[in-house]
Amino acid sequence: MFNKTFLLLLFSLFWLSGCGGPTVVREKPTIEDKVQFAENDAEKTFKQARDYYDKENFKIAALGYQKAADMGLPEAQNNLGFMFYEGKGVTQNFSKAKNWFYKAAEQGVADAQYNLARMYHIGKGIKQDLDQALLWYRKAAKQGDTKALYSLGLMNYMGEGVQQNFTQAEKWYREAAEKGEVKAQFNLGQMYHKGEGITQSFIEAKRWFYKAAEQGDIEAQYRLGLMYHKGDGIVQDFTQAEKWFRKAAKKEHAKAQSALGQLYYQGKGVKKNSSEAIYWSRKAADLGVSDAQNNLGMMYYKGDGVSKDLILAYKWVSLAAAQGNKKAVKGRNFLINELSVEQIAKGENLIRKWSQKQSKQNRH
Repeated sequence: MFNKTFLLLLFSLFWLSGCGGPTVVREKPTIEDKVQFAENDAEKTFKQARDYYDKENFKIAALGYQKAADMGLPEAQNNLGFMFYEGKGVTQNFSKAKNWFYKAAEQGVADAQYNLARMYHIGKGIKQDLDQALLWYRKAAKQGDTKALYSLGLMNYMGEGVQQNFTQAEKWYREAAEKGEVKAQFNLGQMYHKGEGITQSFIEAKRWFYKAAEQGDIEAQYRLGLMYHKGDGIVQDFTQAEKWFRKAAKKEHAKAQSALGQLYYQGKGVKKNSSEAIYWSRKAADLGVSDAQNNLGMMYYKGDGVSKDLILAYKWVSLAAAQGNKKAVKGRNFLINELSVEQIAKGENLIRKWSQKQSKQNRH
């Protein structure tokens, strides 16, 4: 009996010390557990969170913004709303994004007012409400927010939530443009070019296109090049046209690529260069620009800068003709009379392959 009791006691001692007992698995502390945000200091916590955001550690940034937002800091509330809107460091949640934007907007944060207005404007994650969009855009615009000023211009121009009013659109665009908002600068240039709501002025159109183009706006760069190319209310200047077309073409603006190819083909503003003409025309043709497709087809027909190839000429001219390009329609009819049935069949096969390739690219 004594021996049995002694063995049971000995066994119990081994169990308590962990020998042979169940292994307790403790989770390793995460980086988030180790982060120490400032206690009861919303400003310091916000700055810490922003530093983590700048380092692209979004999960920790979201924790910091949440802590500062809970303490009532409006800037943190806006940033937390943005994190929920984008799904950065947190699960994307538009309802939470809206709520945090609203808290900050109510406290006068212009960025939050704009963000809330934008959600109502496009109806992303919430029901579209143009009246609410206008309300919050106006609040942000009163504080000089350029994006809000531009958006009010756009809504007046398009007649969204208000009756279409070019005069009001021009007013809002101008205020935003003078503060450096690139989209407003371009749109104001467009209004001057068309004479919408203001007296038509190509000089003013050029001035605003130039401001937007200098900030890297691709469409403004192309339009400025086009004005110089056509002499559209300004002195025609092919050198300047080439400069601005090239800037836009390098950023994959298809029409600018086509125009640049044409300049090289004609030797206007640049030394005539068939290789450059082919290069830029092919890029634009592959992006579907009918003028470039027709020009490329003609180069293949003539053997200008490339080996003469009537089948490739047929392919490119036919693709342009399918888009209603009048020159291409005539060129295709001419080629049909020139080519054999076998050559036309090969050309049609190339067209099918090109179209299938484009269709796949568009799906991706």
